[in-house]
Amino acid sequence: MFDKKQGGPPDRPFTHSDTCKIVKADPGVSIPWSEVESGHWVATCVCGDQHYYAPPPNTRTRLDPIDPGTSRHGGACEFKDTTDRAVLRALLRIRPGLEEGYSWVECGACGFAWPVPDFAEVGTRPVGAGG
Repeated sequence: MFDKKQGGPPDRPFTHSDTCKIVKADPGVSIPWSEVESGHWVATCVCGDQHYYAPPPNTRTRLDPIDPGTSRHGGACEFKDTTDRAVLRALLRIRPGLEEGYSWVECGACGFAWPVPDFAEVGTRPVGAGG
């Protein structure tokens, strides 16, 4: 229904068996990949078929505690609508989470806390998150 864009067909060509009649007749033959369902690609020859499943897209929302639009700040806190990043940096305490790959963010004013997933991409880890 709300399909996320999957990757295209694999870059690798179809690998024929050693006894493939098609390759013997036409050594330069190229078997095309066909998408049978979202993210599932199949290439079929007389010698067999091969399947490729595209990795699912990353659908996680980046929860930057310093960005007021994506933070999960408590509704009763007087600083919940603060948009000044300097105030948020001073107000929020960010420390490593209990589980690998997460940081724990706590508001110094109201004590509300929430987990934030760390991202492996360069420059996208929350400020102050481990390392």
